[in-house]
Amino acid sequence: MSSPEIYKGWLIEARPVFCVQVWSAGGECIIPVHNAKTEEEALSLAKRWIDMQSQPENTQPNPFDPFSTDSDYDDDIPF
Repeated sequence: MSSPEIYKGWLIEARPVFCVQVWSAGGECIIPVHNAKTEEEALSLAKRWIDMQSQPENTQPNPFDPFSTDSDYDDDIPF
């Protein structure tokens, strides 16, 4: 990971991201995996994401889950 720098008022930083491409009956999906250090770890996290897709909707989200879609700031969005 590079050191952050400021460019035209924007704070920018390069980060490595694995893009894992998956296919299902619903079609193709690309999963960006930000937390993996190796290709094997990226595949493992993608498998976990796939497992989560089949879980019932009424489960409580884990606040430490990197794939969590739950957020406390949804009501702040102006549109």
